[in-house]
Amino acid sequence: MQGGFQVSGQGQRFCDETRGYSEQAAEVLRQPDGIAWDVFDVRIATVARQFEDFRAAEQAGAMLVADTVDELAAKMRVPATTFAAEWRDLEMLKTRGGVDRYGRRFSATQKLTPPFFAVKVTGALFHTQGGLVVDATGRVKRNDGSLLPNLFAAGGAAVGISGTTASGYLSGNGLLTATVLGRASGQAAAALLSRRSA
Repeated sequence: MQGGFQVSGQGQRFCDETRGYSEQAAEVLRQPDGIAWDVFDVRIATVARQFEDFRAAEQAGAMLVADTVDELAAKMRVPATTFAAEWRDLEMLKTRGGVDRYGRRFSATQKLTPPFFAVKVTGALFHTQGGLVVDATGRVKRNDGSLLPNLFAAGGAAVGISGTTASGYLSGNGLLTATVLGRASGQAAAALLSRRSA
């Protein structure tokens, strides 16, 4: 979001990379072999190093580093002409503060400076949305609204506030419902068990 971008294995951009990561993961998985390249610069890498997973990937040698666009394309094994054209188009948009063909807006503060970095990525499922319909204590409801005996759900297993599509997800929503509904369902399950034991 700070000026970096993604390209397919053919060196072409394929969407607005600033959308949510759930939506972007689906876009990456639609690419040949389900992979893409994240492309960024030393400025972005410096910020990303605060995250342990980035540091681990860098230590494992997953990051490609180059001083020129052509050198980076060669290391990525993508068509240099296509990749360089995408790069030039983006850098011109940044100079003008323009909007690209996917609706992404750029600014001059996002220009990339060497050394340049690239890392191969794919999409992954980090959470689920939708889930089982529950009452306020996490008890699972049947289609007719009656409660199933002894069945509780919380977090991603229960319907939540994000809705059923990736576009409704906000970071932390899964933790919110897991924590609050998890506690409520745990207390309700304990109370149910206590009543049966008495």
